[in-house]
Amino acid sequence: GGGGACGAAVALLSPWREVLDAASWRGLLARGILPKLAEGMAAFRVNPADQKLGPVRRVLAWAGLLGLEQLAALLLRTFFPRWLAALAEWLGQAPDRLMS
Repeated sequence: GGGGACGAAVALLSPWREVLDAASWRGLLARGILPKLAEGMAAFRVNPADQKLGPVRRVLAWAGLLGLEQLAALLLRTFFPRWLAALAEWLGQAPDRLMS
């Protein structure tokens, strides 16, 4: 859920990127979009057995409009700590459990 709404929001805001100066555009995203994306990522859990990628897909839908720094900061804060923790847990399991 929410993928269609996200795509519509991206389409709605895209033309404004050409109208606003770079600082105003980054500010708009920082105030209005990034907090919502971070909120959506708060619900994201790394679970290889039943992975739900909706929150990650919503973030990636904005990749073309977010600056690289904004996208990287969001993922570093909300995605990678969870992914690394799950990877560490997975790698720490006994080899026979990994194959089951």
